[in-house]
Amino acid sequence: MPMSKEDNELLTRVENGAPMGEMIRQHYWLPAVPSIKLEADGAPVRIRLLGKNYVAFRATDGSVGVLDEQCPHRKASLALARNEDNGLRCIYHGWKFNVKGEVVEAPNHTGDQAQFCKHVRVNRYTTADRGGIVWVWLGKGDTPPPFPDLPFIDLPPNQRSVTSAEVPTNWVQGVEASMDSSHVGVLHESTTQITAGGGNERMLMTKALAPKLEFEERPYGYRYAALRTLPDGQVYARVNNFVMPWYGIICPPDANGPTTVFFSTPVDDVTHRAWFVHFNPKRPLGMTVMSASPDVWNFPPLPPGGPNENWGQNRDLMKRGHKTGFPQHLGTEDFAMFISQGPIVDRTDEQLCSADGAVLRVRQMLLKAAREFMEGKAPTMAHHPELDYRKIRSIGGVISNPGEWRQLADL
Repeated sequence: MPMSKEDNELLTRVENGAPMGEMIRQHYWLPAVPSIKLEADGAPVRIRLLGKNYVAFRATDGSVGVLDEQCPHRKASLALARNEDNGLRCIYHGWKFNVKGEVVEAPNHTGDQAQFCKHVRVNRYTTADRGGIVWVWLGKGDTPPPFPDLPFIDLPPNQRSVTSAEVPTNWVQGVEASMDSSHVGVLHESTTQITAGGGNERMLMTKALAPKLEFEERPYGYRYAALRTLPDGQVYARVNNFVMPWYGIICPPDANGPTTVFFSTPVDDVTHRAWFVHFNPKRPLGMTVMSASPDVWNFPPLPPGGPNENWGQNRDLMKRGHKTGFPQHLGTEDFAMFISQGPIVDRTDEQLCSADGAVLRVRQMLLKAAREFMEGKAPTMAHHPELDYRKIRSIGGVISNPGEWRQLADL
């Protein structure tokens, strides 16, 4: 059943006090910037989250902070600030801020400067530097929500890579794609073969494009199995997890291979940042397309053209066998799809099919959380008493019958 216009607005909007944006702000940690992007005493990095602008920086002692971009004094950008002696100093009048957001110096104020600094109104944000990402909680109060201890968080740096790219569409389009199993064997057939070879178990998806989906609710969201019957009668099962509000934890190509967490976080109503965490919990990651990225803040690349050029699609390459004409990266193929949908998808007239059950559940969970917040309640999936991010496991494999997927996932 198509979504109503009112539900689509509630689902997608995050700016100017929109309920979804305020729910996320209060009840979830947001990834702000890859850790490697921040250098001690280096340049601050401008970030935009939920329609508001911030700066992230690493102080002299290695600690990290996130501040409102505009100095509370005369509203100059702190992206221009000097990063020195464990704080950002605004180059307009010299006001200095520590990683907690506190004003520690106001050199142009006469009188008791320390007392004056204590009374400057500032927003203070809690940060964490974990899993190769600097995270921020933008909510009000003294107690942040549970931190998302996802499978990559406590791995050593040589077992993971983190990249991200800003995409000019609404965030939900990216979140939906992370749980859309039926697109992978079509859209990503060529890139899967290029990056992992014809022996990659994921290539089995191209032999059965219409998976049967089975779901299981979990305290963090849900997990589901995409079951594909193979020509020999066996079943290829891919068990993936959706973790509220935006994490898609995707099973590895084989039992000992690297896996990926995809998440799309809202920059504003019509822009999101796509994150890719590639990791191997069993051994060093080594050189992969992701770990070899030349720019962790702008990778994977966006499609190379605009709509008048079909977003840079290479039709000559398609004549030679490439399935999409976007050879740059798996993510580039996804981005082309998101951008072609428009800044915010009109879900009121879409025509869905049996393969869309996982996407529908994503929408339902997000809408439920927003409505719970509007009723003054803590969203269930953000504060579930049995919430334990460390128990999440995504896995794939060939099984003899469909009913074995739970045993596969719980090994």
